[in-house]
Amino acid sequence: MPGEALHQLGDDGARRAKRWLESTTRVKAAWLNTDPYSAGRLEFPWSYGGWNFSYDIGGILHGGEFSGQMFLAECKKYSAAGDQGTHYQSYLAKCYVTLLHHARLADHFMWITWHPFLVGSWGKLCSVDKVREGVLSEASRVFNTESEDEAKALIDEDIAQEVANRLWLLVLSDKQEKLVITPEHRGILIKHEVEAGTW
Repeated sequence: MPGEALHQLGDDGARRAKRWLESTTRVKAAWLNTDPYSAGRLEFPWSYGGWNFSYDIGGILHGGEFSGQMFLAECKKYSAAGDQGTHYQSYLAKCYVTLLHHARLADHFMWITWHPFLVGSWGKLCSVDKVREGVLSEASRVFNTESEDEAKALIDEDIAQEVANRLWLLVLSDKQEKLVITPEHRGILIKHEVEAGTW
């Protein structure tokens, strides 16, 4: 698939994931990195190398135990597993760096996809071991070293464990996107909460 088509598919996936998240009524505000007014909220610097990375979606959760907490999400609108495993490793390193330097913006990290990947290790994708692997895959950007042994010694185990605790792995499908509350009904719920002073 040509690069431009992939880019458009990625943008479409992020928009659809945002719409799905909002339809749960548990998201109070959500931003896309394609929105010029919101993109800056979703961009963070690597620890070393002078490069930045960004998340596709970010926002504030609403209601219950997550009320007022921030989330950052990466979306993959894939029709097959593809190269998600490689992207996911890098994503875990980004989550580590974000939590290390910007903890107040990183209550939850969500990976939203339309196709499972690494199914042989699916049950371990949110484990601290997988977080360590991800951090080591980007050792030069996280620790300014190419040495795996040196990087292993530099990993903050508390941060790695906390990243694992904050990970969400969500799998959507085209039909599932339609099996949610309608915008009209969502509007009624929000109106009720606004009037009650709880929104």
